[in-house]
Amino acid sequence: MNNKMENVLSRYFGGSASNHDMQLLEIWISSSAENQLHFDELTKLYVKLGGSELIISKPNTEIAKKSFMAYISKSEVIQSDTELKSKHIVFYKKWMYQAAGILLLIIFSLSVWKLIFTEPKIVIYTKTNQRQEILPDKTQVRLSKNSKIIYRSNFANNRKIIQLEGEANFIVGQKGEGKLQVEAGGTFIEDIGTVFTVEAYPNNNLISVIVKDGEVHFFTKENQGMRIKANETGVYNKKTRKFILLAQQTNKSKVELQHFEFIEMELKDVISTLCNAYNIDIRLSNKSIAKKHITANFDSENVDVILKIIAETLDLKLEKNTNYYLLSKIDVKTSE
Repeated sequence: MNNKMENVLSRYFGGSASNHDMQLLEIWISSSAENQLHFDELTKLYVKLGGSELIISKPNTEIAKKSFMAYISKSEVIQSDTELKSKHIVFYKKWMYQAAGILLLIIFSLSVWKLIFTEPKIVIYTKTNQRQEILPDKTQVRLSKNSKIIYRSNFANNRKIIQLEGEANFIVGQKGEGKLQVEAGGTFIEDIGTVFTVEAYPNNNLISVIVKDGEVHFFTKENQGMRIKANETGVYNKKTRKFILLAQQTNKSKVELQHFEFIEMELKDVISTLCNAYNIDIRLSNKSIAKKHITANFDSENVDVILKIIAETLDLKLEKNTNYYLLSKIDVKTSE
């Protein structure tokens, strides 16, 4: 290929080809199968510059090729038409190629912009052990086992957003711009200068936020949620889409009286709520009873009374040991 045709192709793909350029390009493409193949390869190369993650649609190379071949066939028939019609076709063709060139230029520019300005994500995860991390804004994170956090590398200089799966404790740092926000299971926990713990395992219907110091805003996109202060726990049920505010037990010798509303809630979620509310250990003897459902309201009841009612309602046996409660199936003894 000579320099002249290289310049013509450059102007064509850049959207600035003249009528004369278009005539030369048609003659060059139709002169040999090799030229046609080279033109197709150049077209595919410019399409590929769009990348795979652009929001705008990619050009359809098959449709573009069919349109171009149809145009060549049509131009051969129209050669015998009047000069006025020929001018209209040339104008339309020039506009089409200019539009295609501009589109390819936009795709290429967006690809470069995304490559330069998109900040990479940082992923920290645990399997069997806890892990301590200090983030760029000096926030201290203690990640529990089987948990993961994700944040961008420009974390301290922009919106401070952390995505969480599992459980993590946060001591919020004050360096950088904006408030810390934790995204967990469709909920958002926005810090107002605190020490707090978030538990949001994917296989659990409940998301809990325990505030040790300060205050957080706990909400979803559809629900304004609640503000949780020190020594309070907020619980969100992903099934019912409801928030519950609980007061933590600050004195183990004293049991706080609270209000609970359980609507068709699985027993494992009820137990998790009570454990968070009273800072006690309640265990289930096997996984089969964890899926049992219960609907009940408790208003200012002692935790022993609550567990006794739950056990009677679900035909379970309640045992109170020195350090924990145990719920199990009732053994059915057959008479001899």
